[in-house]
Amino acid sequence: MSDQSFDADAVLKLIKKSKASGKELPFAFGLGAKPENCGLMIDLRKPGKVLRGDLKKMPGIKKTCFGTLRVEENEVLLQPVKPLKGIVKQLKKRFMKEGMVKFKPVLIGPDGSVIDEEALPDDDAEAQETAAPAQADDGVAAALKQRIAAAAETVKALGNPDLTGKLAPEVKASVKLLGQGDHEGCAARLTRLEAALAKLQGQSAKPSSDQEQSARLSKLLKEQAARIKALPPEKAAPLAARAKEIAAQLKSGALGDAAAGLKVLAQALKTPAAAEAPGEDVMAIWQAAKEDVDRGISVLQAALRSQNHPVLARIADAGLAGVTGGNQTALMKALFEMNSAGGEARKTAAQALLAQVAAYGKFLKDDPVIALVEENPFGISAPVRAPLGNALRQIAGIAKAA
Repeated sequence: MSDQSFDADAVLKLIKKSKASGKELPFAFGLGAKPENCGLMIDLRKPGKVLRGDLKKMPGIKKTCFGTLRVEENEVLLQPVKPLKGIVKQLKKRFMKEGMVKFKPVLIGPDGSVIDEEALPDDDAEAQETAAPAQADDGVAAALKQRIAAAAETVKALGNPDLTGKLAPEVKASVKLLGQGDHEGCAARLTRLEAALAKLQGQSAKPSSDQEQSARLSKLLKEQAARIKALPPEKAAPLAARAKEIAAQLKSGALGDAAAGLKVLAQALKTPAAAEAPGEDVMAIWQAAKEDVDRGISVLQAALRSQNHPVLARIADAGLAGVTGGNQTALMKALFEMNSAGGEARKTAAQALLAQVAAYGKFLKDDPVIALVEENPFGISAPVRAPLGNALRQIAGIAKAA
């Protein structure tokens, strides 16, 4: 007969799901008369407080607690609203009994620091909660409202639309928890939000080396963009597209790729225009293919941003430039040099371009991220290999004939 207080298959499935997604899941834990009989319930939708109510009805469960958990590597990081002494000790033995020995339960506090459960008091947290006067709830709610208002003002004061978009949902989630009467959950959420805001404020007070480099590269990009605007439209178009990619790299934090791209762009601005060089315009062929790919990528970017997940948002900000990385920079440099070269120099540039075309073609064929873009879980049509592959074949033909 299965143990309803610890459904091993369900627990293992959700622990693996949390590990794969990085998401926090609500849980409830029940202290058993014997460690091997302790209870653990995890759910995707039910709040931890509701799970605890279910767990308290189970035979053999003495005390309970609830909160959220997440899994990093093989550590199950348990963050209960009110830590219960014995949770780690009993879960270790229960995991061993159920064949889940590779997962290690770890007790953490609101700030993410590890808690030594042996230092916890032996008193019954549930009894204390029941005995608390109702008037205390009103005082707690008022204090939480003040904290929410202060956090909302701090988020607004950051003056950064991207950060506001990521942090504003946390404020709304805190308001929702408060409205549901889940004071413990609201407080835990606010504590994490306040810690993140404090860190951001500290970073803005003293710019890091990355921030300084980003500011320097952004200034250089603005200068180059101004020079591009002064060019005739047909000459400016491919350079402007490259500048847009570099801006996306800066936004996503890929400073190395952005710096390399700026060097290539600066070199292109110094060389003669493509129209003055003999032969077909390989840059125009590549740019047309990229614009075709970008149409599908832009739809996928919107889908990623709609998930309100910081990692997916960074991927969305990077776009195709973030997927192709250094391959794009190296190919663009070779295209610029081929377009601007003449005579014997054009033959040398053609050979260098052929090498980059081959490298990029291999990247398109082998890279798993490209496959993930084309076979994305949203069902969005975002072809990459076909349009870029066709362009590479045309460019290779021109280079071989040079």
